[in-house]
Amino acid sequence: MVQYNQHSMLLTGPDKEVFEELFTKQAEEALTHAKTWGEKIVYLGGVPTVELGEIHQSTDLTEMLEMDLELETRAVEAYSLARDVCDHVPTAYLLEDQIIAEQDDVERLAKILGQVRLARGAASAPSAQAV
Repeated sequence: MVQYNQHSMLLTGPDKEVFEELFTKQAEEALTHAKTWGEKIVYLGGVPTVELGEIHQSTDLTEMLEMDLELETRAVEAYSLARDVCDHVPTAYLLEDQIIAEQDDVERLAKILGQVRLARGAASAPSAQAV
């Protein structure tokens, strides 16, 4: 959440117009996740942490996006590990939903960074249309 807020504030020039909303929405989503998991941790008898993780800073858009891709990738890994050891069925389902949401973020950032390669001939293939 803090990293996304920092990135939205450090953007300048045309990048600010194009990417500020992305970073702001990600920050809001991260806050929602923190509240959801904090409540779940308390329900299960724990105490949510108040320690911030490492915040990466940059003024270069590509570096910001790469940092965020790394953050989201680590989140998928962490939630997947938690799911593997979770014995509380409702929480396990919530973890699975979280994994899907984080993976969506990974895929979106990878596409923005140009890290997704289309299969040969895919660009010339007919696109799927709604029936």
